[in-house]
Amino acid sequence: MKKKFFFIAAVLIVAVVFCLWRLFPKHPAEPNVVLVVIDTLRADHLPFYGYPKETAPFLSQLAAQGVVFEKAYAASSWTSPATASIFTSLYPFQHGVTMGLLVQKRLIDEDPRIKINRIPKELTTLPEVFRINGYRTFGVSDNYNISENQGFTQGFDRFLCFSHTGGQFINEQILRLKKKILIGGKYFLYVHYNDPHMPYRIPLEEDEKSGDRLTDMKALYDKEITHVDHCIKELYDRFGWSQNTLLIITADHGEEMNEKHRYGHGKSLLNTVIHVPLLFYYPHGGLFGGKRLTANASTMDILPTLISFLDFPRMKGLSGQDLIPEVKGVTKSSSERFIFSHLQVEMGSRKDILQKACLYREHKYIYKFPDKHLLYDLKEDPGERRNRFADGGEMARMLAANLFAYEKDSPRYNTAYVDIELDNKSLEQLRTLGYVH
Repeated sequence: MKKKFFFIAAVLIVAVVFCLWRLFPKHPAEPNVVLVVIDTLRADHLPFYGYPKETAPFLSQLAAQGVVFEKAYAASSWTSPATASIFTSLYPFQHGVTMGLLVQKRLIDEDPRIKINRIPKELTTLPEVFRINGYRTFGVSDNYNISENQGFTQGFDRFLCFSHTGGQFINEQILRLKKKILIGGKYFLYVHYNDPHMPYRIPLEEDEKSGDRLTDMKALYDKEITHVDHCIKELYDRFGWSQNTLLIITADHGEEMNEKHRYGHGKSLLNTVIHVPLLFYYPHGGLFGGKRLTANASTMDILPTLISFLDFPRMKGLSGQDLIPEVKGVTKSSSERFIFSHLQVEMGSRKDILQKACLYREHKYIYKFPDKHLLYDLKEDPGERRNRFADGGEMARMLAANLFAYEKDSPRYNTAYVDIELDNKSLEQLRTLGYVH
């Protein structure tokens, strides 16, 4: 009788272990990691975020098999601070990169040298984390802001920077590095596409034109997204990312499309510019297989999540959160977290912008310097049209208090500055991207 009991117990234990193994299988050792940041890509222009047009068929395939975070937010609404937050898992007011290559023509006329801030060298960036853990690291950027000047090359064995050349050109540069990337074991690759950023390069066919400027601008934007989708698929096929490669797709920020009588970014912290896609795809399924998560997340969560997934030594002082427990479904703590976003644009005039946002559950608070307060219920008012701050009661007070308390108590790092001199070619590149005013 005892033997029969122990036999049944042993069978049950084996069955339970097998089920757990199938549910949470171990990933193969040391996968390659590819992080793709698509500049100016708002989430709601992707089909797997509800957009009615099939702008990204390949990404839709990956999304169906991977993990999609439905409510992911950028740490800022323009490139330099938002991307620095991805690289450091710190908010802009912490890492200090708040000024990119956005300059006024009158200041350039006086002095072609401009002062910008860069990621402090004391901070360990995302590529540095990978290099410390034995990965070879490569990066290719198509945005002039993501360059050596602002510290983004820290930790890369090879980094190439261009300015709005287009996804096909960027792919050509990456494919030239293919042999170096693939020879020698595990690698980390960072790709920064700039195609959805104005000015749009792919023209509309005559039968695609509506005659309405805003409608046609949106159509151009969608065509740029489709082009990037094709470019990502090309690299996926040529590099064999269907094997042992973790692929993360996100954006630095989105784009306002005249919802508040503005077209562009870097002027507000509305969801049109900070709600971004966040997709984790791993060809071996398991942990990252076919899930859609509704808890709030931040692009700053990418670094701590990769550290956790790859069993790297933990890092202290990160403001982002490890999303692996959320992916496993063993915690719902992300639903209760506060997520922040920060925008500081220094133009040396009354056009200076300082805004701060706090998101909690379905609510969002925005502070606009010097004394404007906004509160939105994102469930009832996804378009952020009705300011409920005056009658927001305890929720309004809680979000405002939490925002200012977090900023006050958070560690900050000494901002490093660098002087760069803009030649005529650099100025023309900045004008093309709308960075000269």
